[in-house]
Amino acid sequence: MMVRLVRAAAVALLALTGSLVAFAGPAHASVVDANCVPPSNNVTTFNPPISLVLAPTTLTYKTTYKPCVSQTVPNLVSGLVNVTSTLNDQCQMNLQTYVVTYTITWNTGATTKVQATHAASISGGTLVTTYTGTVIAGLFTGSSVVEQQVGSAVDLQNCLAGLDRLKMLTSRVSLMIYH
Repeated sequence: MMVRLVRAAAVALLALTGSLVAFAGPAHASVVDANCVPPSNNVTTFNPPISLVLAPTTLTYKTTYKPCVSQTVPNLVSGLVNVTSTLNDQCQMNLQTYVVTYTITWNTGATTKVQATHAASISGGTLVTTYTGTVIAGLFTGSSVVEQQVGSAVDLQNCLAGLDRLKMLTSRVSLMIYH
């Protein structure tokens, strides 16, 4: 129960501060497996650009985690997620809640497979996307994951209003993997 409360507090803190650096983790024996902060970034592209109408597109999702520090793997300093997929997509889907699985490849050659819930919201002109979940395979198996992406929502808002198609989303990224 305490861990759930700490996670909920961490997500609320992330929404307010836009940073994982302030996250203290659970009060009992918390170990930071990986902590990555901006200028870590994500670039998501849609080709062809998406609109309000559900249609096929090729999505390229690339997150670069750097700089990173680890209490358990001292030479871990960066990571990468790079996925390309063809799917039916539309602007509204960027704000839906769903479960996603992705693999981080670290500079050490090790991999971390994450299963997380994607949640996103727009506040003013800012898009905040949060992934909360667990490492299900590889380095740090069993650890908790909180990732936050913060970027401009203007292009997505224009797409949602039917004013333009969405070609790309960019954001700064904070990642915390802990147990």
